[in-house]
Parts: sequence; C-alpha cells; structure tokens
Amino acid sequence: MTAVEMKDAIARTRRGVAAGVRAFYARPMGWFALLVTSASLAYAGGGAMFWFHAIYRGENGPPISDVWHWLFDSTLGFVGLTPALFLILPGALWAVDRVRFARAKTAIYVAVVGVGFGVVTGPGPFLHDTLVGRNAFLGRLAVDILGRDPAVAARAVEEHSTLSEMALQVVVGTPVYVATALLALAFVRMIARRGARG
Repeated sequence: MTAVEMKDAIARTRRGVAAGVRAFYARPMGWFALLVTSASLAYAGGGAMFWFHAIYRGENGPPISDVWHWLFDSTLGFVGLTPALFLILPGALWAVDRVRFARAKTAIYVAVVGVGFGVVTGPGPFLHDTLVGRNAFLGRLAVDILGRDPAVAARAVEEHSTLSEMALQVVVGTPVYVATALLALAFVRMIARRGARG
C-alpha cells in the first residue's frame, strides 16, 4: 500500500467513525444510553472495584469513610471516563451491526462495552494514587471536606506494584464492567419500550 492509499484509507476511516458517532447521538436515546451506561459502570462497577482495591487489597486512598471514598472515586470515574464511553458505545453498536445472529447481538454489545471500558480503566490505580491517594492534593482535600475516618486511617496500607494493580484492574474489572454494561442495557431497553408504548 502506498502512502497516498494509506492516507486515503485513514481519511475514509475517520469519516466513517465520525458518521457513526453522529448517528448514535442523533437521537435522545443515544445520550440517555451514555448517561445510564456511564453511571452503571462508574457507580456499580466502580463499587465492586472500590471493594477490590480499597478493602480487599488495601489501596493507598484517603482516610475517609468507605461510603464517601466509593462515592468520591466513582464520581471522578464518571466524569473522567464518560468521554471514553462516548466513543465506545457507538463502536459497540457498529460491532453489533456486523453480527448476523440476533441472539449474539446483546452479548457482543456488552462484551465490547465491558472490555473497552476495562482496558480504558487500566491506568486507574496509578491515576488514583497520583491524584487522590493518601498524600495527594485531592486526597487531602477530601479529608478536609468529608472528614477523617479513624477506622480507615488505622487500616494497614498494602504496598503493591503499580503495574500489578493496573493489570488486576483490567483482569478483574473487565468481567465486572461487562456485567454492569448488561444491567445498563437492560434498563435502557426497558425505558425505550415504555417510551414506544406511551
């Protein structure tokens, strides 16, 4: 393939991606799906991953109550990762459109959303410790605003390599995000059916 042909193929791909994203968000249901899926992955999936990292593995988080910590981390995830989902959801729909078997469409959709989101969250443990860890600015600010929890402060903080935490985020997080993407899809479909009947 020549350089000109490569440039032309890249330009066609960009136009196709832009058209797919525009088509997905041309209807209000696309935006609703983004909001519901992002909330489900960030808060339900984020809750499971909060338990895994903060409680089970003993991450280096701010010494605030577990509920506040989950809400804080999940809200940061919701804000920071919704732009990635903005592209992942139309991509998942594109993948579904290439599947001929109707029964496989739901599985393909939630798999693409869950795996895509799981991979995107891979750097999460590094970013968490850097931005909102125990001694980071946002971590200290969270303690100032939400209060110090003596029980959480007394917990032993386990030392884990950043690389192992990032790998576990993807390996453990992906099935969690597939499951929460399925929950989000079920809710969006239920609302869409009600809207169609009303």
